[in-house]
Amino acid sequence: MVERNPVFEEFMADLQKLLRRVLAERSAESYLEDFDLVAAVDVAYRGELAAAAAAVWSLGSGGIIEERYLVCEAPYPYVPGLLFLREAPPMLKVLKALRSSWDLLLVDGHGILHPRGMGLAVFLGLLLEKPALGVAKSLLVGSESGGGEFGEVRVSGEVSGYWFKLGGRKFYASPGYMIRVDQVPAIVKRLGGYPKPLSYADKLSRKVLASVGGRSPRRL
Repeated sequence: MVERNPVFEEFMADLQKLLRRVLAERSAESYLEDFDLVAAVDVAYRGELAAAAAAVWSLGSGGIIEERYLVCEAPYPYVPGLLFLREAPPMLKVLKALRSSWDLLLVDGHGILHPRGMGLAVFLGLLLEKPALGVAKSLLVGSESGGGEFGEVRVSGEVSGYWFKLGGRKFYASPGYMIRVDQVPAIVKRLGGYPKPLSYADKLSRKVLASVGGRSPRRL
């Protein structure tokens, strides 16, 4: 079991702040325009055992094209605001294993709607150089406005993401990489609410974790 290291965590928090400044100062060469093939990734845990699952979903056909999964020991304990230390390594590994091409990455975690503007979806999008959207079930920072089915979430007076309440389910979405904030509502609308690909990846990760039983961690 990996133990927490306060010095390391402080360094990584400072790195988040630096990367946020760098990304804010540079304009993305291109933003997401249209998409059909969507990759979704999630991780399930049992103790320190982690199962990461990724799936490529076609919006056109409404079905799965490919799925991959990985079982390993969690690389780092959970630390609020530093979730990427725990989840980014297995997520990145399983996403790299996908053979199918895809247009947009959906991540079970925040994008820029994060205390330091550097949530899990930002790191994965940046590392893969692909458009990424963070979709989370709880809010870490910001104030909500609006009513009905969706509204803005502002951080320090600026819109950093949106909240949605569709089908009785509330969630938050924000840009990870190569997506503008104002594109988020249209993307979620195209996905039909809470993304089915993310629900699929969530169920797959839990199914894989359950199949491992009490055996030692291994790659599947």
